[in-house]
Order: sequence, then C-alpha cells, then structure tokens
Amino acid sequence: MNALFLALSLAGTAHSQTFITSVGTDQVPSGRDVGGLNWVRIFNNFEDGGWWLTYHWDNGTGPGYNAAPMDNDFVVDMDRRIRLAEWPDIKDHGISRCPDGSFLHAYSLSVENDSARSARYSADWEILAEGWIEEDVDERAHNDMPLICSSPLQAAAFTNHSDMTATIFEIDAEANATIVGSLTGAGHVGGSAWTYSEDRDQYLLMSNGDFSGTGLRGTWYNRDFSVAESVDFVVKPDLTRHFWPQGLMRLGDYWLIAFLGTEPDIDYLAGDGDVYVAVLNDDFVTQEVHKVSDNVDGEVGSARPNFARYGDELVVVWDKEFLPHVVSLRLDLSAFGVTSDDTGFAPGGGDGDTPADEGYDPCTETAPDTSEPSEPSEPSEPSPSSTDSAGEDDDGDSPGSSIGGAIDEDEPGEPNSIEGDPMDTGVDGSDDCAKKKGCGCASADTQNQPWWLVFGVLAAIGYRRR
Repeated sequence: MNALFLALSLAGTAHSQTFITSVGTDQVPSGRDVGGLNWVRIFNNFEDGGWWLTYHWDNGTGPGYNAAPMDNDFVVDMDRRIRLAEWPDIKDHGISRCPDGSFLHAYSLSVENDSARSARYSADWEILAEGWIEEDVDERAHNDMPLICSSPLQAAAFTNHSDMTATIFEIDAEANATIVGSLTGAGHVGGSAWTYSEDRDQYLLMSNGDFSGTGLRGTWYNRDFSVAESVDFVVKPDLTRHFWPQGLMRLGDYWLIAFLGTEPDIDYLAGDGDVYVAVLNDDFVTQEVHKVSDNVDGEVGSARPNFARYGDELVVVWDKEFLPHVVSLRLDLSAFGVTSDDTGFAPGGGDGDTPADEGYDPCTETAPDTSEPSEPSEPSEPSPSSTDSAGEDDDGDSPGSSIGGAIDEDEPGEPNSIEGDPMDTGVDGSDDCAKKKGCGCASADTQNQPWWLVFGVLAAIGYRRR
C-alpha cells in the first residue's frame, strides 16, 4: 500500500459532520410483501416523488427482479410493483441508471454462476430488450458484477478465474453483448462499483483490491481500458476489513462511497459487515465517515450497500435476513461545492452535480456510437494468482452467497434464491415519441403474506459462523 496515502487516510479520517449533517435510523421499510427480498437497489423517483426500490423476489410463479415505488416515509407501494426480468435460476443482480433515465440490468444464473443475461428498461420500467451475455461459460464468475451505464460505455464486467482480470461485455440497446476488452489491476471485481468521470475522461472502478482487508482500491482506466492510476487507501483505520464498495457517487468536488466494514472483535454471521458512508477527496483521502447500520455482534450483519440522492437527502439501502434496510442522511451540499442542485439526477445530467453526457435515446431506438478511435489494446496480464486472502470458491461466488442453505464464506451474507421473496417532471407530449417503446415520455401508471416469515427461519438455519 502506498505509505503516503495510508498516512493521509489516517490523518484525514474524521467523525465530524461537515459534509453529512445527520444520520437517521436503520429501519426496515413498511408495506406488504417486504419480506423475502434481497439484492436491493434504490433510485430517486422524480415523476411521483420519493424513490424506486428494486429487488429480487419470488412472486409465486418464480424468482425475478422487481421495482416498486417507495415514499419519503419509506412505505413501499406493492400495489404498483412492476415485474422486470425473471428466469428460473436467476440470482445475483447489477442495475444502473443510464444518462437518459433508462436502466441497464445484468444478472447471473445457476448455482455455478456460469451464465449471465442482460435487460434494458425504460425510465418508467417498461422492458425494452433482454438477451444473453454468456451461457454455460465456466471460465468466469458471473455473480456480483460491476455495471456501468455512461455515454462512452454501457457494459458489465466479470472476473476470470485464471488470472483475476475481468472481461468487459459491452451491452447495446437490444441487450446484445460484445467483448470489448479487459480490466487489470483491480483484483476480483465482484462487489465493485464502476462509473465514468467526465472531468478525467476515464473510468473509475472502486473495488476490494487485493482482499487484504486493510482498505479499498480505486483504479482509473483510460478509454482503451489501460490502467491510468491505481490507489490503495484506508477509509477508516480502526476497521479490520473494508469490502463491498457498491455505492459510488460523484457529488460536487468529492466522492461519496458506501461500503461494508468490520470492527475489531465484531463477528457477524456469513462474513457480513456494517454499512459505512464516507466522503473522499480526489486522492481518496477520507474527509468524513459514518456507520449507518445497526447490527448485533454474533448475529446477521448487512450486505450489498447502495444509495441514491435527491437534493440534500442521501438514502442508503442494503439487505439483511431477506429484508431491505434503509437509512436517511442529510448532506450539506455547499460543503461539497454544490451551489445549485435539487435533483440528484436529471436525464442527460447524470448523478450528482456534474452534468453527464448523452446516453442512447430510446425515442430514436438507436444507441450512440461508442466506438473508439482505435481498438482497445489488450492489457498485459499479471501472473495468475491461485488464491486471494479472502479466497474464492470454485463456483466463483464472492462474499455472501449461499447455495441450498450453505454459506459461501467469501461473500457477505448473500442468500440464495430461496425467495418468498424522473426523471424530469415534464412529459413530452409528442404522440410520435409516446408511441415509441421505452422513450420515457409517458408517466408510469401504475395481503400481507405471513409465509415470508418462513424465509427468516430458513435464512437463520442457512447462516453459520465463518
């Protein structure tokens, strides 16, 4: 690890409230059928206010991914639930909002994690396209994939078992996948976050790095996927482990990240952790960090953190024991250098204060030309690594997945598929636009079941100490 960055991180770690002025209570959203959910993500809902909660759940006909509106009091309206991709052995999920307000979704299949599919949804969750990324390919771990949906690249990446590089699959408007390059230097990319920086014209992958547990790794990639810079850094020195940094957001002059961490002498079942939110500067030096989850030592911890922002409110979500958890944080936008922002996202404006570039336009049913001036160069491959300090099972699962009730000790508390489980407020009145599939110009129209409690019992049986 770079000694300078470690020293800066040690010195810069703060518990002040300069950037994050208040942290709410860890709570489970209310509403029927909130049990049996996992792989939870959140997006702001500009059309109706509040939020969109997306999650993996079995609706009685089989497992699949879903979206439902959630209001500002964290009440989920399951009467307006929308069924998205579904498949008999659907498993891990990655989903990202694109610059035009539409969504890109990738998910893995099968116990072996040897397959993956993709889907595209309009801004109001109409299914636009679905397709295969790979099928029956055991060379890569297809679970917990980082996903990016930006103007220059809309893709998913999967770790190769042989050398811990990651193969990049670009996904077009019809959900067709093409290999366009590889990522080196980031370690196992499962559980990572991936974004594009317009300021640097580079991609940033925030990952677990070498799984040493002492910190995280930020790897900058040029457009041809060559490594521009790699920084190992410690967010909070008194944590014994940093991992699963799946929340990543540029806000003004700083970075917001959400990740899992474990404190000394704290042991959660299945290798889970607590959820932390940190503010980092451009050198990834910690400006402020807060623990936002409330877990009990020796019991089940948190898994798969994610967040979304509307104005000065940041809502963090994760799943725990087949239940979604949420907490609201208040931000001082002026401290971030944001002087005029009340959205957190607008089509063509990206997440945060910095305007994003244009994504593909569903109203034209065409994707932008993302070709590069030259073919991506083939990065040099490091010597194959037989093991990580955190390990990797034969099926390629990273920390937290469980298959048939057995916990993969490498992945933080990821249950298997035992489910019970804005956009701009203006509406384009063009009839031609409205007739086009997924153009995002139409507004979304949109019995407590005691059986979900069974899943809590099943989950408890399936979990065991590491």
